[in-house]
Amino acid sequence: MTRIRGAQASGCANDVHAHANQPPPRLRRSAGALAKAEACALLVALSLTLAGVVVSAQQRPNFTGTWKYVSSTPPNYPGSNGWGVPSPTVVVTQTGTELTIESGQFGAASMKVVYKLDGTDTVWDGTSSSQSGSTAVVKWRTKASWDGNRLVLYTWNTALNQMRDIMSLSGGQLTIVRATEQPGPSTNATLTYTKGS
Repeated sequence: MTRIRGAQASGCANDVHAHANQPPPRLRRSAGALAKAEACALLVALSLTLAGVVVSAQQRPNFTGTWKYVSSTPPNYPGSNGWGVPSPTVVVTQTGTELTIESGQFGAASMKVVYKLDGTDTVWDGTSSSQSGSTAVVKWRTKASWDGNRLVLYTWNTALNQMRDIMSLSGGQLTIVRATEQPGPSTNATLTYTKGS
């Protein structure tokens, strides 16, 4: 009998030792509930983030098309010494990675300018023409960034010409809010275009 009681005592001691290393049952349940709550919160946050990315991508417009000049504010906006002059026609081609604009707003002659939609710069050597007809080979640089559903385009060249266009679509119209800087006067205007053929 003594041997059995000893064995039982030893077993009880082991149980006590094992339970001593664990939190009380209520705390164990609380820890489990907390872990589940944290996992749920993480899943909700991840879902909201992914939903925001999808909505943001869906809201970004596609500016592709041939756009015809309608008007400017202020009226008859002249640009700045041939730089930033409203082009009668602007041809836009947009892919998932680039936007290309072909127009006469970059000087006296029409030219194609590429903007990367990932925010990186595009740099190249090209001709810059003035309204007086003088030309020179200069370094060009462009950059694009999204601001919600508006696309902000930056264009510079080493002839000290700078232009920022903020493009948006509404009701079938293309609106460009333009600011220019160069050795001539700085200008600001809002240009309106409608899609043509």
